[in-house]
Amino acid sequence: MSGALSGIRVLDFSMFLSGPRASQILADLGAEVVKVEPPSGETMRTWMMLIPKQEESMTHWHRNKKAISVEIRKPEGAELMRKLVPHFDVLIENLAPGTMDKYGLGYDEVKAIAPRLIYLTISGFGKNSPNSHRVAFDIIAQATGGIMASQGVMNRSPGVFFGDLVSGAYGAIGILAALRHRDQTGEGQLIDISMQDVMYFHNFRAFQLRMHKEGDREEMTQAIGGTFEDLFTGEQGLPFWRPYPAKDGYVAVVFLTDRQWHEMCDIIGKPEYKTDPRFSNLITRVKNRELIREEINAWMSHKSAAEIDRILDEHKIPCGRVLETKDVNHDPNLVSRGMIAEVDAQAPDGHKIPLPGFPINLEKSPAMIRTRAPNVGEHNLEIYGEYLGLTGEDLSKLKAKGVI
Repeated sequence: MSGALSGIRVLDFSMFLSGPRASQILADLGAEVVKVEPPSGETMRTWMMLIPKQEESMTHWHRNKKAISVEIRKPEGAELMRKLVPHFDVLIENLAPGTMDKYGLGYDEVKAIAPRLIYLTISGFGKNSPNSHRVAFDIIAQATGGIMASQGVMNRSPGVFFGDLVSGAYGAIGILAALRHRDQTGEGQLIDISMQDVMYFHNFRAFQLRMHKEGDREEMTQAIGGTFEDLFTGEQGLPFWRPYPAKDGYVAVVFLTDRQWHEMCDIIGKPEYKTDPRFSNLITRVKNRELIREEINAWMSHKSAAEIDRILDEHKIPCGRVLETKDVNHDPNLVSRGMIAEVDAQAPDGHKIPLPGFPINLEKSPAMIRTRAPNVGEHNLEIYGEYLGLTGEDLSKLKAKGVI
């Protein structure tokens, strides 16, 4: 069965996480993705080789792709890429601002030879902005997009690379939209993704702040007994939207509606709270959140997380165990969804490489994990031969010159 994007060809110059995430999504959906990197390998590959037993983790980002090597800093290498570009539908890059232009591979140069090309560029602050020249990484995107502050982690690095990974996903969405536009008009186009833009787009707290004037915020604080930010991330936050400690872990619990609150009252052995004016509505429950937390903590403290999860679920209270990293890799629900996947390492010992599955389920054209991450330049002969007609002898000469 061919994937939904079968027949779409992608030339991927990106490295680290954001661009490779975009191309990984396209590859999983069936596109032919050719990863371009220097003969020495991209920086991320080099880093992984330095960490014991981590080299195969590259498969997470580059599964289902092919790989060619080229040194675009050499004129012959840049010219080789300019000849290759017209054979592809999509080009992806997230290199330092100005790098692709420097070697004649920027969008303005490329569209002249490939007008139907869809060109995705991912950067920290976007093109044509005051900070367009600045290099950025995930932590900088989360910092400048306000995410770190909104999550209360201004004094330490974020635990998940949302700046990179979400920007890559949005890049893939942009490519799909641009392909649809090209189907209708025949035109290619530039897709300009700013990681700061993407993080701000997800910053619900910042949007809430814009919605309310300072006086409104003071009024809100008086009404609910705390700031909007404190209620979601502070120790004394919302009683009905928080993780609670069990004797062996934590369980995240939500009981927003009156029905859910009444169920919680019965579960914790406090049925009288259902008619207590201190807890008559959402606002009064926020004001008296300390007492609610104490009662729920007392009920949970001598129970296991699994037991709490089972009881709350039986009463249709939204809940979920806070899974540690080692546990989430064995979660039965993720296993049932095919998210705990693996791919053949194609090694003599026949071992498999563990990796996450694909989270978009298409009934008619499902995504597939077909191959491991390729080695540097593994598909040089296939790609350069198929598209440019180069022979093994041609490639040997280019390799001797350090071009590939």
